[in-house]
Amino acid sequence: MSHVFISYSRKNNEYARKLADQLLGLGFDVWIDDRIDYGEDWWRAIVRAIKACSAFVVVMSPDSGESRWVQREVTLAYELRKPTFPLLLEGDLISSDYWAIFVRAQYADVRGGKMPPEEFFHSVAQLTPRRTTPGREVVALLPTTGTLPDPQALDATEPLPALTTPSPLTPPHVLSALPEPFAWCEVPAGNVILEDTPGGGGRGGKYQIPAFLIAKYPITNLQYETFLTEGYPNPRWWDYSAEAEQWRRGVLRAKDSGTVGDGMPRTKIAWYDAVAFCRWLSQTLQLTGLKIMLPTEQQWQRAAQGDTGRNFPWGNTFETTRANTEESGLGKATPVIRYPSGASPYAGWDMVGNVWEWCLNEWGTDSISIKGAKARAVRGGSYNSDAKSARCGMRDADFPDTRSGTIGFRVVCVNDWTGA
Repeated sequence: MSHVFISYSRKNNEYARKLADQLLGLGFDVWIDDRIDYGEDWWRAIVRAIKACSAFVVVMSPDSGESRWVQREVTLAYELRKPTFPLLLEGDLISSDYWAIFVRAQYADVRGGKMPPEEFFHSVAQLTPRRTTPGREVVALLPTTGTLPDPQALDATEPLPALTTPSPLTPPHVLSALPEPFAWCEVPAGNVILEDTPGGGGRGGKYQIPAFLIAKYPITNLQYETFLTEGYPNPRWWDYSAEAEQWRRGVLRAKDSGTVGDGMPRTKIAWYDAVAFCRWLSQTLQLTGLKIMLPTEQQWQRAAQGDTGRNFPWGNTFETTRANTEESGLGKATPVIRYPSGASPYAGWDMVGNVWEWCLNEWGTDSISIKGAKARAVRGGSYNSDAKSARCGMRDADFPDTRSGTIGFRVVCVNDWTGA
């Protein structure tokens, strides 16, 4: 069962239960214990709960930093690569020997006992299913000697409003073919305005975009490894153009990724290979009337920007804690789940910074045919791009045979079309 696991110190019990109440009122299942030392039997119950959770929330304070239980829980969640949401309740990260691990992580400042911002609940909602009718269930494997009081707050009768207008597309179950993390974000129909570009790029202007689905994260190393094992040996996935077939014949093997780690964005992927991956995944999922493909520039920008024309997915002001760019000072790529507060209006993560992302459009003509050898659009900037280059509206391109350590990709799902 998917649920939110809350890790906290006994001295922060009041805040943890208040947070649990709010999550419960919004329809989430929550795992929270009464923080009494029940020994190793209880620890085994905690291990099961962390393994089963889809979101791990840790309440940070000097007390929880000293708690051996909290330290063990955080370490286990890290080892299991659980999406983690740190909440800073007391103290600061710099002076803490333990919480310093989150100095560069994305965390919410809840000092003073305030609830997390709306973005926190939106991000959790993308990972953890909510009940249609919010309830009062707590998913907790409590021993008979421990009890939880009934929640007192947020006796909601209606679910939180949907983040997007429902899409007419039925999301394919990609996790049947690829490992986590993968989720679809629904992007409703709407307008997007592209900037004009210097140097012979595609024209700018206003475009009307039908509803579509876009991957929440860039494709990871582990996900691409599935394609390398099951799809890459078969040249049929490159038979969409003479140029792609010629490319595939000349490549003895795929390049190793420019990043290390299962949850890192896959890089050193030629545009030709990214399209082949999309064709393989569409066939693997046996889609009818739908197609998985690279996003067009217009789709990518609408998913990143929403209706407001904002500079960055979160707003108009750049913040180093929301994306991995040159200003962050990391100098390397980071896991695709690193920056939840950098999510776009439709809950896409990592859409600016970290790695550039291939788009479908041919540079200069705006064609979305997958034939030809002309340069193709890239979007979003990377870890060595400055904030200006990581704007939602920034447009650039590279040649389709380029295998760069700073270019990756994500996919969209659209109604089937014959342009490709």
